[in-house]
Amino acid sequence: ILARVHRRRAVMASSNTETAIRGAYSRRDGVGSREAHEEKRRVVFAKEEHASAEAGEVIKSLVFGGLDGIITTFAIVAAVAGAHMRRETVILMGAANLVADGISMGLGDYLSEVAEQRFVRHEFEREQWEMANFPEGEIEEMISIYVDQKGLSREDASTIMRTLAKYPKPFVELMCVDELGFIPPTDPFPAWKKGLVTMIAFDVFGAVPILVYYVATSAHFSIDDDTLFLVSAAATACTMFALGFTKASLTNQPMFRSGAMMLVNGSLAAAAAFLIGSVLETAYGRADSCPATLPSR
Repeated sequence: ILARVHRRRAVMASSNTETAIRGAYSRRDGVGSREAHEEKRRVVFAKEEHASAEAGEVIKSLVFGGLDGIITTFAIVAAVAGAHMRRETVILMGAANLVADGISMGLGDYLSEVAEQRFVRHEFEREQWEMANFPEGEIEEMISIYVDQKGLSREDASTIMRTLAKYPKPFVELMCVDELGFIPPTDPFPAWKKGLVTMIAFDVFGAVPILVYYVATSAHFSIDDDTLFLVSAAATACTMFALGFTKASLTNQPMFRSGAMMLVNGSLAAAAAFLIGSVLETAYGRADSCPATLPSR
């Protein structure tokens, strides 16, 4: 129990020091930055950093799936509302989108993550093999990169690379970054978890636009369709702003600006969908007013 409490305190301290470091950078406070980094070295441990990285992956998939879910679902709601279809049609099409797109998004995130992890692992193992079989060639490649792209003198680049080459694993990890352009593989966050989080986030946040319609229809509220659409739009707007705000807080970007940009993004998608629905309804008439069966001859 004491060990668990100690780890939790270390994680909280790590979070506080990261906030202090970012704040010092925003203020261009060199003294504060140095003090925050010294504090971080005292409290941060490898396990806590790994746990923090996993939490970051979960939150990234959560925000990604949630934003996609709420924007696409509300676009469908706007299109159906623009065509002046019945509330039941809004619920039906919105729910169908949630199920189909949620599964597609989750599987897509899972498959792309698996492919990326396999590619990174394969390239890392290839570089390890080349370093073991032809180290001089790999060293010369890195020297050339640091001379041509980084601006070091050849003498300094040669000294640095030949010293680092005595330790093959960190040398290959540096090659992955500078030569191949990707972070070397570590203990990756499970791809199936990322896919699952994306799918759940898509379904949960994507349900917001149609939840208003479902509640109003089930409870038989006496509210006209235009007002109901405005209520759904307001709930969607608040959720989109909150997700944009959260996304910015994770990337140390202006939070209110990010929330507003996400709101503009969703509004443009909804406006386009509403316009298309209105145009098609004018051109072809209401889709749900068509007879359910063909007339008998």
